[in-house]
Amino acid sequence: MPNTTAPVSHSELRSDTTHSPASDSNPYYGRHSIVNDGARYQTKPLISTKGWTLAQLIKKSPNFCPVDRVRFDDPMLIQTIRMYEESGAPLIIEGFHEHDSWPADLFTLDWLSEHGKPGAFARNVHTWADFDLPLLELIHKLRATPVYANENETERLYGKDAECPHEWANWLSTSSVLPSDLLPHGTNDYLKYLSSDVQTLMCYLGVGDTFTPFHKDLCASSGQNLMCYTENGGSSFWFMTESSAAPAMAAFFQKMNEELDFETHVVTTKELEQSRLKIYIAEQTLGDLVLVPPRSCHQVINNGGITMKTSWSRMTLKGLSNALYHELPVYHRVCRPETYKVKLNIYRALHRQTQMLRELRQQTSSPHSNRSSLTVNSDLERVADDLHHLLELLDDVLGEEYSPKHQDMLHVSQSDTCHQNDICCDFCGADIFQSFFECISCALHLSGTDDEMRIGDGIVVCPLCYVEGRGCNCGIMNPTQCRPFGDLLRARDEALHAIREVCPDIVKDHKCLLGNLNSIISARHVGVFIAACVLYERRRIFSDIEEPLRMCLSKHEDSHSAIIYCSLCHVGRCTTHILEGYRTHAALAFLMSNDIKVWHSYHKESKAAFREGYARIQHDEETGARPDFHLKLAYVASKFRTCKSINPNATIPGWYDKCIELTSASVASSPFRKSASSSELASLPSDFQGSSTSYHAAGTFGVHESFPTTRKRPSVPLANGKKRSMLDDTTTHIGSLVSAPHSCSRIRY
Repeated sequence: MPNTTAPVSHSELRSDTTHSPASDSNPYYGRHSIVNDGARYQTKPLISTKGWTLAQLIKKSPNFCPVDRVRFDDPMLIQTIRMYEESGAPLIIEGFHEHDSWPADLFTLDWLSEHGKPGAFARNVHTWADFDLPLLELIHKLRATPVYANENETERLYGKDAECPHEWANWLSTSSVLPSDLLPHGTNDYLKYLSSDVQTLMCYLGVGDTFTPFHKDLCASSGQNLMCYTENGGSSFWFMTESSAAPAMAAFFQKMNEELDFETHVVTTKELEQSRLKIYIAEQTLGDLVLVPPRSCHQVINNGGITMKTSWSRMTLKGLSNALYHELPVYHRVCRPETYKVKLNIYRALHRQTQMLRELRQQTSSPHSNRSSLTVNSDLERVADDLHHLLELLDDVLGEEYSPKHQDMLHVSQSDTCHQNDICCDFCGADIFQSFFECISCALHLSGTDDEMRIGDGIVVCPLCYVEGRGCNCGIMNPTQCRPFGDLLRARDEALHAIREVCPDIVKDHKCLLGNLNSIISARHVGVFIAACVLYERRRIFSDIEEPLRMCLSKHEDSHSAIIYCSLCHVGRCTTHILEGYRTHAALAFLMSNDIKVWHSYHKESKAAFREGYARIQHDEETGARPDFHLKLAYVASKFRTCKSINPNATIPGWYDKCIELTSASVASSPFRKSASSSELASLPSDFQGSSTSYHAAGTFGVHESFPTTRKRPSVPLANGKKRSMLDDTTTHIGSLVSAPHSCSRIRY
């Protein structure tokens, strides 16, 4: 049967434009604003499963195929799980409801309504509006809802993001029904090294024609989704890609004028056909456990009667690597909150596995050990190998967070042991691991109080945001450290010593960093925080000059600090045109700006180097390999231009941004100027696709069955016990992006 999709109606955006002239004294001021009454918004397509069968869906296109299945009692189950996890393909383990220990009495709506928390959280899939309601009322509404949507209905609820009952969690961890490798905080889950405030175990209640939009799970985590209970033949259709297809699907979304990581588009089967990507399709029924690979792009559409599922995420070591190298750079550009604290996870895992390795070494020399020497030696080599991988990941983190002037900067905490990692970037939502820029005065102004604020309480941006021109409203921010940098180096060197005691050959090229500070940043690093500090110094130097603006080669004015002058070429270019013309990210430009010959030589060859390395960038994305960050930064900055600031009232967009804000009914452009024309983007390789200058979206970041998190925007706990809340307008909808010439667009509806 053909796909049934309601037509999309595009509401016309009507706006009035007013101009605020730039301040003569500060180039960071001056904003265009477009006011919208907010009464109209774009409706999203509603897909119905009426008439669907798995067999008919598979026949729709040669690029559709079924998800492979394996029985829960298959003797080769563990080997099969590991094989599919390695390949990046989805898998379903079926038949768990037939297990002798299946808790049929726990997995019912009646039990949940009696023993679960009384409140629920639901989305109306017609309006994408999220709201709270009593659990009993939600269940009543779901049971009264027809299994298929019709064009006249105005409400169809999907219960999501509910806290999993303790009894369910206890059954998962103690029943021995599911393989231990798949359990939350199990043998292969690195999220166990984070504090308990990162919750991934959630439950979901759906009825036919409710859905989660196309998305990827957070930070390259692995998703598990178990169908616990159904009524009236309820099931769920899954549409999934393999891990390596994530970059291609992101590019396909941009061709459709969408952004994959905004999680606001429900794809049709016709669109999936047109993607020409391999699409895995499955119908999940009672007792099916769906395994979602890291970075798999997927969508779930419920079918028939009520379905009740529980879902959780795991983080593997490979997932941490993929997140650091490929997911976080995209999150940074589009402003998807990080939540899982990837850098902190790497650091804590390294610290714990260093202890584990030492404990295992003690067992080898203990005459009272009950384990065979062969088993202990095998474990030693495995942990040492994992620790070596973590060491290399942490080295890449430290290289981008380091500044030789770190001791002279303000610190949130004076030791690592007392530092609380609860600070996130007010623009992109990244977790702040070590280095950041902060403005206390803007925070005081927004709060409307004169209360004393401690370090870390202010408006915060990460180093990569800062070096891309993002910042606070006043533009005056100070470089800051979370903890003494030496504490991080000490933990890193202790891990190196532990590995050397077991497998010295694998770390023979590694040095201790405490005594070799010049080795922290190597040729493989960019040195993002150092570059951001260079921009900080440029702004400080140019802040007192009489003429704050300077002409770019491309015939527009920008601030002195944002224009890099090449005296050998006798021209200056702004950071946006350096990206578009030279294929060079601002971080590299600032680092080389003080050496005329180095900068001249680099920018003469950088465009050709980018073209030569383009295929390698794509290959690294697909395979999850470590990229060349000198090219990667330019690649993601060019490809992902549209973003949604986490805290738009307190921050301004950067040079590369077309910034959508889900707040009030207004639009404002960035005081940081962008290119007068995007025509130079055509000089990228022919298959390069980036964010369109026109964009439409709805809602905000969704919460999905295999993407459990809280529905609220990140809150940054303050040192004095207060919280600085981030804006969250989940019921606001975006009609289109209005891009003003010569400026980055700030759109607020």
